[in-house]
Amino acid sequence: MKQLIQVILFIFVCSTSQYVSAKQQKSAYDIDYYEITYEPIITDFMYDIEPKLIKFYDTLKLSDKEKKHALKGIAGGLGINHMFKSLVSDIEAVDPEATFVFTKLPKEEYSNLHLLAEHFQIKKDYKDKYGVELTKEEGEKSLRLYRALFGKEYK
Repeated sequence: MKQLIQVILFIFVCSTSQYVSAKQQKSAYDIDYYEITYEPIITDFMYDIEPKLIKFYDTLKLSDKEKKHALKGIAGGLGINHMFKSLVSDIEAVDPEATFVFTKLPKEEYSNLHLLAEHFQIKKDYKDKYGVELTKEEGEKSLRLYRALFGKEYK
């Protein structure tokens, strides 16, 4: 009986350890990102990127209420695997490489977050290789070439 209780306690501790580690971080606006996302990887991402986003929002002269709303919106969008233009542009403005952690999420459930991480990885690799940013025109040219070669959209 004692061993059974120890096994149950061990399983409980292991299953809650990710949640506890995420909860140890603090939000400047007292936001519980785990409550919004229900995903420890996204929760940790939000706690890590929040200070950078707040600095970025300061440059945009957003009020505290607007900042809090924007942060919750980003967390909510990421939590349900949705990409919004403002979400992507805000992350890109502060730390696009932070998205690489999304590749640890289940690809079937978080396909858009995987694509976002891959997008920023491609841009980083291109800049590392050629020393310049991949422009929108170069990206569109590559897509046209892909369509011409394979007769379909890139997926």
